[in-house]
Amino acid sequence: MKVLGIDQFQKKKFNLLDYDGKFKATLGNIPAAFMMVIYGESGNGKTEACLQLAKELTRHGKVAWLSYEQGQGFDLQTAINRNKMEEVSGKFLVIDPSENRVKGKSFFQELVDFLSKRSSPQFVFIDSLDYLRLTWEEYVYLKDKFGKKKAIIFIAHATGSKPKLRITEQIYYDGGFAFIVKKYIMHVMKNRFGGFEPYIIWDEKARQLNPKFFNEKSE
Repeated sequence: MKVLGIDQFQKKKFNLLDYDGKFKATLGNIPAAFMMVIYGESGNGKTEACLQLAKELTRHGKVAWLSYEQGQGFDLQTAINRNKMEEVSGKFLVIDPSENRVKGKSFFQELVDFLSKRSSPQFVFIDSLDYLRLTWEEYVYLKDKFGKKKAIIFIAHATGSKPKLRITEQIYYDGGFAFIVKKYIMHVMKNRFGGFEPYIIWDEKARQLNPKFFNEKSE
């Protein structure tokens, strides 16, 4: 238990990213370390949104993409090429956790080992939470051990507008950020740091699929 007087608490300093990029209105005053979940149904632009966010975060440190779901496959390669991730070469790492496994260790144990390395990236995308099959106890462990040091972004599946897995919903309520991706727009569901504006992932496709949304914004 740690007690602070009001004067001490008001003077407490927080490590925020000096960020003013295209996600600013959506993210707000983003801290250097956080827990985030981005969920949505397949085919709505979830991977696209996360790659665009990953590219932005390379301005502040190395980013690791742990591809539990797609591995280092053609579909992920296509998305990476489309977002010109070569522009941040050396700062963005694509990792296939299924390769070169350590005998006797679970995906979770290997993730902890990876994050514990001194040289491990500041920002880590888990693609996806559904394939990692994290438990609540394991999530709490990650948060306690790395929550003040790193940013962990969990990508997750949805059924309609609801997270598919219970753990996704639990992280939604516990973490600092939660976003749902629908029809190439990333909507803010929860943000403790001031962001509230939806993020347009692919303008042309989003306008085609969401005419009412754009008509309301232009009024």
